[in-house]
Amino acid sequence: MQIKNREVVQQIEQPNKKINVDNSISSSDLEAHHDIFDKELQQEARAIALEKISPFPYTLFPEPIAKFIHATARALSCPPDFVGMGVLACASVAIGNGAILPLKTSWETGCTLYCGVVAEPGSAKTPAINKALKPLNDLQKRNFEEYQSKKMQYQLEREHYELEYEKWKQNIKSTKGTNAIEKPEEPKSPTPQQIITMDSTLEALYEILAANPKGIIKVHDELLGFVKGMNQYRSGSDRQFWLSAWSNESIQVNRKGKELLEILRPFISIIGGIQPEVIEEFIKEGREGNANDGFIDRFLFCYPDPVPSKWTNEDVSNEVVEEYCDVIFRLYYGLHVDKPTIINLDSKAKEVFITWYDVTEEETLATAFPETLKGIWRKLKGLHPRILLIVHLLKWSCNPGKVNIEVIDEETVIRTNYIMEYFKTHAKKLFQYSQANYKDINIIKLMDYVKRKGEKHERGISIRVNALNQGKVFGRKTNINLIEDTIHQIEGQGLGEVEHLSYKNNTFKQFVLYEKAF
Repeated sequence: MQIKNREVVQQIEQPNKKINVDNSISSSDLEAHHDIFDKELQQEARAIALEKISPFPYTLFPEPIAKFIHATARALSCPPDFVGMGVLACASVAIGNGAILPLKTSWETGCTLYCGVVAEPGSAKTPAINKALKPLNDLQKRNFEEYQSKKMQYQLEREHYELEYEKWKQNIKSTKGTNAIEKPEEPKSPTPQQIITMDSTLEALYEILAANPKGIIKVHDELLGFVKGMNQYRSGSDRQFWLSAWSNESIQVNRKGKELLEILRPFISIIGGIQPEVIEEFIKEGREGNANDGFIDRFLFCYPDPVPSKWTNEDVSNEVVEEYCDVIFRLYYGLHVDKPTIINLDSKAKEVFITWYDVTEEETLATAFPETLKGIWRKLKGLHPRILLIVHLLKWSCNPGKVNIEVIDEETVIRTNYIMEYFKTHAKKLFQYSQANYKDINIIKLMDYVKRKGEKHERGISIRVNALNQGKVFGRKTNINLIEDTIHQIEGQGLGEVEHLSYKNNTFKQFVLYEKAF
């Protein structure tokens, strides 16, 4: 896929309307302006809900990566976003502390990522992520086999050491130290290099990180539990650790009865799922009591439109999987912690990056830009170089003899710009829940359910109204009155209608979601 150099930044149109407030404005006028602003936010939330979200831009990645994402998504009948997010997280850990991108003297970055995948249960998000993490599982298996071998060797060395130590003590006694033999050196016990962890406590994470300076990944089926469990037993310290780890800041751990543990550059990426019905709670928990620490803004989210989960004979060939794994293995073994590869932008690449960076900041200055997205947009400016580093090194790993590992070119930055625009649209969709009203949220949930569970109709997608009630679209609060009221809201926006049908002398209501709504 060729991308012209002129296509530097995909600009997003900004609302032109501004609200001018001067010192002489009355309180009633000020309240009116606030009402207008609130309505604009609600209208934007509704517009985002109806906006077609673009799929993961896997075609912007090197061919072995694109083929793997495409084939795996088709085989699992899931959006490519699920696999793509897993690939980004997997690549970030394979690179780990083996590469650094200095943007200027005061700013150098690695590629730690915190990733959230938003989808309903049963949508194949977990299998998709697991398929993408296969290379790391294979590496972990190799590391464990190597550890077992080293452990057996250690046992032999330990037995020999104990014999030699006893001889040394006897020699000390018999010679009274005059012709003492040299004291034997005690062998060091090997430690397993764990790459993937799931339910580890913070104390266990310290040990895992110390044993694996290259980097690790923490995988969660549900991120809400991870966020809610933070600081459950130790106020403030867990959250502070994750804030520091995102920036790879060194940490020192005082352990009772043990020597000080220092981790100079902790590298730990996160990936996990979020159910749409708990988005509001997730955002609230992520910002509870720490509204300005930016923890939740550090996450990259994907929130794709659902796809039908019907049986398919599509599958992923061994060749496609092996090519993907080889790319990740090359990153893991080709980049070293003891001597990280320093990677720089060439002059044109840096110019393109700066343009995207400044445009992203300008977007936050628009009058109607949602306040809740400002922190996210500013963190996206820091996430761009991380994704850029991953895209470049994937490109190098696919073509090690043709790509200069130490220099990022203009085309790679352009591709990354488009990938970051994708993440902007998904962040908007996710955070609409924090600015949409109760009815708008119900509309979003019902429309998502119809897209996922409905059947093809000449005007869009259809589903029986009682099936919406039985499917508990709104969770425990679901009832037929709420279903019908939400459908009425959708009808009022011209996005669907209810049909009255009969079958074998029985009548039933069917809701049709128009094609223009998805």
